[in-house]
Amino acid sequence: MRTDRQLLAEAKAAHNHPTYSTMSFVMGCGVQGPGSGAHVGDGAGNRLLALFDQYGNQSFGYSHPRIVEAVADQLATGRLNSTKILFEEEQIRLTSRLAELTGGRLPYSYLANGGGESIDNALKLARAATGRSGFVTAVDCFHGKTLAALSASGRPEHAALFSPFLERFRQVPFNDVAALAAAVDGDTAAVLLEPVQAEGGVIVPDPGYLTEVRRICDEAGALLILDEMQTAFGRCGTFFAHERFGVTPDLVCIGKAFGGGVLPISAVLGSADVWRTLRALPSTFGSSLGGNPLCCRVGSVAVDIATDESFLRGVDAHGKTITARLAALVERHPAVLAAHRGIGMMHGLEFHDESLGGMVLSLLLRHGVTSTYSLYHNRVLRVQPPMVISAADLARGLDVLEMVVAEVDARRPEGVDRPTVPCSPVTRSAVLAASPGRLRALLRRRPHLLDPFALDVDRETGPGLEEEFAGTLGHDRVVWGDLVEPTEEGVDLRAVPDWLWRRLDRSVRVRPVAGDEDRCAVEVRVQWDTGSGAYEPLLAGHLGPFVTDRLHTLLTQLGRRTGAAETTART
Repeated sequence: MRTDRQLLAEAKAAHNHPTYSTMSFVMGCGVQGPGSGAHVGDGAGNRLLALFDQYGNQSFGYSHPRIVEAVADQLATGRLNSTKILFEEEQIRLTSRLAELTGGRLPYSYLANGGGESIDNALKLARAATGRSGFVTAVDCFHGKTLAALSASGRPEHAALFSPFLERFRQVPFNDVAALAAAVDGDTAAVLLEPVQAEGGVIVPDPGYLTEVRRICDEAGALLILDEMQTAFGRCGTFFAHERFGVTPDLVCIGKAFGGGVLPISAVLGSADVWRTLRALPSTFGSSLGGNPLCCRVGSVAVDIATDESFLRGVDAHGKTITARLAALVERHPAVLAAHRGIGMMHGLEFHDESLGGMVLSLLLRHGVTSTYSLYHNRVLRVQPPMVISAADLARGLDVLEMVVAEVDARRPEGVDRPTVPCSPVTRSAVLAASPGRLRALLRRRPHLLDPFALDVDRETGPGLEEEFAGTLGHDRVVWGDLVEPTEEGVDLRAVPDWLWRRLDRSVRVRPVAGDEDRCAVEVRVQWDTGSGAYEPLLAGHLGPFVTDRLHTLLTQLGRRTGAAETTART
């Protein structure tokens, strides 16, 4: 019988996002329940502590009381919808407040729903203001998922699906002043950058980099657009990250935390010179629900929270704690961790490969702590907790992270420089004190005897298709169709391809030991493919250890029954 969790995962795979559904299910993610502060329920009575703020969306934690109060108060006023004709007080007051935050240097803003929409608006404004068509962006940037934003990112895997991209985007390495200077020319409308690259692996630029970018843009007559979707609202220690780097852009885009984690709102802020386009051709910009009174009321409260001096002092203190502890962690576990990077409360831990990071993510979740990877740099685990996290919770989350990294490091075999994660296929062999015929007969009755995915390995069943095979991934029960095929040497088990498995094969081969008819050699081979493409190494971080540990247990148990001579493992 399917659990509620599996039913939801199957529905998500069937009607929304197949790959993300499979990934979440394999890693053991539960069903979201109520959240408060840095904690969220998982539907099974567990409270999970967030070491990541969902890409900036939960920067103020779950159900921040001031955000919830603002939603309730605005609902009570009955002013929820935009007329697009009458003066909307909430929107006007919010845009005035945003202008104040820039000291009047960026006095105008246009409100929209999501980050990609505001990035598109910034690109349009830059072309209109300069009369130029070209843009320069950085390798491994992330600016959203509209066609224009994906064109700016210029990733080959996206180009393969969506080409042709919009033209006139040129990429250079981030933090490379010479490369940028060579790329900006008389046709460059703007340089578009993140002050800190988030999905590229939390890449913090050199202290003078953005200052040089500003100079290059000014000399070439190009605009500077900064994408602060993940870096604004105090994440880097100041309301805008560009304040910390000592520059003022011509356009800056904000979002994510802007909606307090509950409502969609984003904005592009710009200078008076850039805004001439909206005065001349106002109908070229529009957003049906962007800047509605309800979103603006929440956005105003988000601004108030993030500009509070005590809040920013807390970000600074937490940032120092994270920096010190992650730097020490890299020093203690160089076999697992390659680097640590970060600023304020935005940090990344880089592993030597994706599967090690996947193992850490899986173990964190098992211990009640959540995090994730960088979208374009899967080896980097994000440590970017809600900025409202308490000092005690932050310490506990980092304690769990340190414990988990140490556990991964401890899996390193003696004499080996680095731990490795078993990836598909996994093969394990054993020599048992039983005749081949005896063990083959046992496998015919109990074909799942050495199946690491079987919930009940001793259950007797015959050959053929079992439509609701009771399996496990180590978290809880899961059901799929499974085919049992006896062979001359043992048994083959094969999952019916579905939302969870593109392929899951388990085979057991029992062969005689030369010169000893009372012993046999057993070989178990497990091969899987969830259909998650480039994310398979991440999922191997959970599946590989699960398969090898369970196989070791099952072979050990069988060996106790028969008398094991030796076991070996091959991956």
